[in-house]
Amino acid sequence: MQTIAANLGSMLTPIGNPQNLYLYAQADMSAFALIRLMLPYSVVSLILLLIWIRFAASKAPKMSKKNNISLSFSNTSEHHRKNVLKSIANRKTEYLIAYLLLFAACLLTVAHILDFRIPLLLVVLYVIIRNHTLLGKVDYSLLATFTALFIFIGNLGRISQFSHFLSSIMTGRETITAILASQVMSNVPAAILSGFANNYTSLIIGTNIGGLGTLIASMASLISFKYIAKENPHLRGKYFTLFTVANILFLAILLLLIKCLTAF
Repeated sequence: MQTIAANLGSMLTPIGNPQNLYLYAQADMSAFALIRLMLPYSVVSLILLLIWIRFAASKAPKMSKKNNISLSFSNTSEHHRKNVLKSIANRKTEYLIAYLLLFAACLLTVAHILDFRIPLLLVVLYVIIRNHTLLGKVDYSLLATFTALFIFIGNLGRISQFSHFLSSIMTGRETITAILASQVMSNVPAAILSGFANNYTSLIIGTNIGGLGTLIASMASLISFKYIAKENPHLRGKYFTLFTVANILFLAILLLLIKCLTAF
């Protein structure tokens, strides 16, 4: 349910997930317009999650767990311990303030107020100067994969016969096409279907709802399954079964909601 919540909770705003950010920029729409578009689906998703959680909580065994957190400073004085803790707190506060300011600059870019090159330069410079080790933790292979996908689709779009064929298939079916594409290629790459369709609102809905369904429909689903497989390998089968049932149920309800809203 945390995975489903991550997929559905991210669809309300332009910065909630990568496909929203990409399609929001492609459509040149306002943040308010995207929020208004996705608000009904977000509200229904929240209600479904609350109902599921309430049902699951009533069935779950009662458990109590104490968290014992202790700091050990062997062979050190109380004064030294306080200085160490103060130094750590000051460093964390500095990072927090700096990253909040950089995040605000990024938000201004998303809102089309600030040129994207300004926060890009600021973020890169700050990370290099203050925390360059972060650059080694970036998943460059994932970035390269997405870059290659966009280049590939862009090249396909230049082939007129293929472009016209795919456009004819998608016209009037953008939402369901995006949902189906997400099931086999993940919902972020499915956003590149915008190269063959001009109905961005339908693609936004489709790629967001398309995060439900199969295990590969979203990156969050793959990450959570990878975590389960590593930490509790004996639960993989049970997790996959419950995950699939819950995703199909949520997807079916939201598809019904799409049909109801489009009917009006």
